[in-house]
Amino acid sequence: MRVKRVGRLESIFRHPVKAMRGEQLAACEVDAFGLYGDRGYYFLDESRNGKYLSADVVPALLGYAASFTDEKAEGEYPEIRVTDRDGHVHTWGDALFAHVAQTAKRPVQPGRSTPQEGGKNWEDHILLVTDASLREIARLIGEEQLDPRRFRGNLVVVLDEDEPFAEDRWIGKQIRINDVVLQVNRHCERCMYVNIDPDTLGINPAVLKTCVKRHDNRFGVYASVVTSGMLAAGDAVYVSE
Repeated sequence: MRVKRVGRLESIFRHPVKAMRGEQLAACEVDAFGLYGDRGYYFLDESRNGKYLSADVVPALLGYAASFTDEKAEGEYPEIRVTDRDGHVHTWGDALFAHVAQTAKRPVQPGRSTPQEGGKNWEDHILLVTDASLREIARLIGEEQLDPRRFRGNLVVVLDEDEPFAEDRWIGKQIRINDVVLQVNRHCERCMYVNIDPDTLGINPAVLKTCVKRHDNRFGVYASVVTSGMLAAGDAVYVSE
């Protein structure tokens, strides 16, 4: 298979708890389900028939920052620590569950996946976004830059050629990063998540409106895992020709 270098991997983001702020990693294992442990923990919203509790409904969830305490655990995902907006650190247990329910102002049910099940991703294993597309949306809303965390991408790719939405052409093709191979399957349709500043939790409706107007409400592409392995920030990114 012929491949072409299109850029390099700038950032890796893993979200141990679905809908909460995640952690930026220098390197990460990719298993059959995506980044190891991504969305391995979650909450169900009992006021909405057990749907996943999400930040588009409860933006304050992004005020919690979750990280794993170890790189790997035998037969289960590692324990996590969750820091709330007041700086208090929680483990996965009743105190955290009560705190989240109070923040969300609704009853919640905690859940925890296993490595055999994989995390609770929305549509596909891994979400990729590019620096050129981030700059394009920032330019259109009059900002110097946009935090990639708004878009919940797992991998941020710096393109060799500064072309917004060049990732559209990856759909149907394979991506190789180090020894990891991904199949790019579809666009990511955006919701009001992208309006939420991940640090201040302030809302800027212009972000989603601009995604709708500029790119038919699409930003980033979803990929599934073909070959697992390791990847690291700085790795070259290749696309099949």
